[in-house]
Amino acid sequence: MRKHGIDSSYFIALQDVVLWIDGFQNDMNGYLPTLETVAVEFEDFRVLKDLDPVEYCVNVLREQRAYMDYRPALIETANMTNEGKTLEAMWKMRNDIDVLLKKFTGKVGQYEWTKHAEDRYKKYMEKHGQIGLSGITTGIKSLNDLTGGWKNDDLVLLAGRTNEGKSWVGEFFAYAAWQSFVKANINDPIIYLSTEMPELEVAYRMDTFRAHFSNRALNEGRLSDIELYREYTTELMSKDQRMIILSQDSNRGKPFTAMDIKAIIESERPGLIVIDQLYDLSDGTGERDIRRRIINVTNSIRDVNLSTRTPTIMLAQAGRDSAKDQKKDPNAVPELHQIQESDNPAQKATRVITLRKIDDIFKLSLKKNRGGKKGRMSSCVLILIQASGKKRPKKKWCSSP
Repeated sequence: MRKHGIDSSYFIALQDVVLWIDGFQNDMNGYLPTLETVAVEFEDFRVLKDLDPVEYCVNVLREQRAYMDYRPALIETANMTNEGKTLEAMWKMRNDIDVLLKKFTGKVGQYEWTKHAEDRYKKYMEKHGQIGLSGITTGIKSLNDLTGGWKNDDLVLLAGRTNEGKSWVGEFFAYAAWQSFVKANINDPIIYLSTEMPELEVAYRMDTFRAHFSNRALNEGRLSDIELYREYTTELMSKDQRMIILSQDSNRGKPFTAMDIKAIIESERPGLIVIDQLYDLSDGTGERDIRRRIINVTNSIRDVNLSTRTPTIMLAQAGRDSAKDQKKDPNAVPELHQIQESDNPAQKATRVITLRKIDDIFKLSLKKNRGGKKGRMSSCVLILIQASGKKRPKKKWCSSP
């Protein structure tokens, strides 16, 4: 509350509870009561297990309080206008708005290097001596080593040219996260949002990752062993962990906006969301200039990513310059400045991975890695996606400095 400039007046129905907690903290030299202590003191106080992110709660509180303060000002100026005092009402509204804007937008949450030193120490001790990943697995060992996995505030940009395999790699990241949740018995769903492919096509690709059925045979109805696929689907249905696949059809044929995605995240509480792809999203304003739209959408997705604390991977096109470089060097991968139309997605992203497909090899390069190891990473992913379904295909992960 204090960090975000929220006082007890923001809590109308539960103001007595908040004031009691403040009093308890003052009496106990800064210690807060436990949830159970508050529940004993107030019979109607409910202890909730699933909580919304703090940033989201703060935004809701501010919005509700702003409404309560703004509505009377609107009514008063409307009455003045009806009484023939339009100019006077306009000046009053201007003054009221200035005061309210300063009240609700002028308080910026502050982090002090000295005063928050103890909090910083506690945060460090949470990960001291930690073995293994600090985030969700990427599914690729060399990438895990460099990134530590996908973190809660990660906005990952995966960029490549058209038909270079971005969707395959994006779906693999989603599948690897889902598989790790199955092993760890974590029930947070994984969401894969596709603006181009129907749900069934994405699902078939997941089947290929999990059981190595020929993707082409699945799409064309030419599996050699139908019973094997039936056994596989029956076993898959027994899993508690969910992989939610969304297409534009899920949104009544309309392009998704950042607000749509935020609503989905708040409803489903996913452990990871993959957005395929960024340039098909709408900024909600009808902006026709693609560069401005990309900037608006990217900024909004980053806001959603931070407010919901949900690791987000977004797929985007590399520009024409990268294609020219690939003609000169067959092994060249796109650079940060070669993201189509705007470099804003790369600027906002915490990590940027570019890819190039050479035959059946996906060459990945980690171009940006905030907070991780420095230096260039080139990984190659060999996936024989046309496996028969009976024989496990060869799969190889390799990396070089």
